[in-house]
Amino acid sequence: MRGGAAEVESVQLFLDRAAAAGTKLGPDSLPDVVRLCRALDGLPLALELAAARTSLLSPGQIADRIDDRFSLLTTGGRTAPARQRTLLAAVEWSYDLLSPKEQVLLRRLSVFAGAFDLDLAEQVCAERPIAEAEIVDLLGGLVDKSLVLCDERRTRYWLLQTIRRYAQERLQEAGERELLRERHLKVMCELQERHFTTEMVAPGVPWPERLRALSASKTLLDDQRVALDWAVESGNVPLGLRLCTISTALLPLGGNLTEIVGWIERLLSLAGPGVPARQIAHAKAYLAYGLEARDELSRSLEAARQSLAGLAPDHVFTRCVMHSLIVVVLLRMGRADEALHHAEEGLAVATGSGDAWNQAAGLAGLSAVALTRGRLREAQRHGEEALLRAREHGHRWIMARTAAQLGAVAEARGDLVTAKAQYEMAVPWLRELGSDADLARCLARIGRVAAMLRDFLAARERLAASLALSRETGQRQGVARCLVGLSVLAEHEGDLEGAVLAAAAAAALRESIGQHHATIRIEELLGRARHKLGDGRTASLWSRGRAMSADDAARHVLQGERQVRQAQPVPAEPVRRSLLTAREREIAGLLTRGLSNRAIAEELVISPATVARHIANIMEKLGYTSRAQIAVWAAEQASNGSA
Repeated sequence: MRGGAAEVESVQLFLDRAAAAGTKLGPDSLPDVVRLCRALDGLPLALELAAARTSLLSPGQIADRIDDRFSLLTTGGRTAPARQRTLLAAVEWSYDLLSPKEQVLLRRLSVFAGAFDLDLAEQVCAERPIAEAEIVDLLGGLVDKSLVLCDERRTRYWLLQTIRRYAQERLQEAGERELLRERHLKVMCELQERHFTTEMVAPGVPWPERLRALSASKTLLDDQRVALDWAVESGNVPLGLRLCTISTALLPLGGNLTEIVGWIERLLSLAGPGVPARQIAHAKAYLAYGLEARDELSRSLEAARQSLAGLAPDHVFTRCVMHSLIVVVLLRMGRADEALHHAEEGLAVATGSGDAWNQAAGLAGLSAVALTRGRLREAQRHGEEALLRAREHGHRWIMARTAAQLGAVAEARGDLVTAKAQYEMAVPWLRELGSDADLARCLARIGRVAAMLRDFLAARERLAASLALSRETGQRQGVARCLVGLSVLAEHEGDLEGAVLAAAAAAALRESIGQHHATIRIEELLGRARHKLGDGRTASLWSRGRAMSADDAARHVLQGERQVRQAQPVPAEPVRRSLLTAREREIAGLLTRGLSNRAIAEELVISPATVARHIANIMEKLGYTSRAQIAVWAAEQASNGSA
């Protein structure tokens, strides 16, 4: 330790910590304190350990014993740097002064990865020669000796890494490592299963209690990783898979998107014939969930279908979750007709079991399918029922999902003010959960709608925040969604070229994750661009945008040098004509010529299915029931000079 100020600080730290331990040292002790501080090289942890012993030994006696311990380490051939050997000497000396039961508890506490409470310590560490009733006093003694740290209320405890590594070595030497790691794995399973049931499955649980269960699950995440490491190392596949499938801390609604994929794949690769097929099927359900979050849609769909085929009849909750997940994946892949069957099946199973969570999820799925097929009234009805069931359950995640679905329906209906309000409703719920991926999705939707309402400042803020979250959580789908929103913003600000660039970058990104179907929004944008910029310029911009990185495309819109025009928001009650998009008005006009869906599709270079969706949207928005009514309306608009 260098002299001067550093030495003075070390001496003062030792005196302060000794006083905290109940020992007031006089001026006559100062030379020994200085000698001790020099021997310990001024290392704070070493000083802390030594000061905790001043109630039994004088600073001089401690310095003598530290010198003896350091001499043993040096002559024993230790090759660590001097400061590390000094610290190890202090730790070993302090450990040697513990009672036998304190030593046992300290080395057993090293199994925990992070902070723990008394209850957890009792469950894992109470094994001969330590009884459960002794843990509290032994733990208090370790705190008093600065080997275990705690918060002010002594509700949470933890070990410094130096102490933890040392205690792990002693645990290995004592031959207890395997026993304690296995006990730790079992206790993690029991705790996470209890939290999962409270948060997700049990009916009638008040929301604060569900939230506490989720929070408790999250606090155990580091310990869960340690437990899963042991499951892989020891080959305990059944307990490892069980832990993966009962922890919402590893699922998107718990804030973590994709980690579960790695754990389940590692465990499944070790699974032998002794692992029950029903457990494999259960694990594949959560594998599918994680794969969807990683945008691996084909693999997610395959795993989900394998899971459904192998799940036992009593796995009602998981069966419902799989049906809902398949709906999401199929809709992302543009396969709405297939999605409908799974939405109906999941809702039927959930209704039969009285599961409000999955009833809400099933109804939200039906709403999403109806929306994709242009059946807006049906989508609204299912969405409203979904939100009712979600409120009945009380979990904020399913409430946020159903509110956002109603926002999507309102947006498709042209009611932008209602759409924004529904999306905004979900934001505080998602913030409370810490569900960053879902929050990113919701913020992107708000930003897009705000752009259409010409509230450009809010649009920019929401889209930038969404983009940052999507990057942080590794969601390429989220980044693509932001690019679409930025395309909308650019066009409404008058930058049609920037809009095409952002849309092209979004399309390229979506194709990279298996979404090859074109969206109506992009088709309509390209139609307007061709009309204003010409076919050649539009094609050139599209090609350039597809080659741009997502960051460059986003920066073009977010950090452009154009002067942003602040315009008045659109009216809350738009007239009928403004409810229709440009492409819908174009199709309505073609209906006046009596063209079939196929003929319209050929003229506009889009698919007949897309034409059918547009016509269904027009009927819903205008309140009509036939193509003839649309044709009459379009003809009247043209004769009035407004078409």
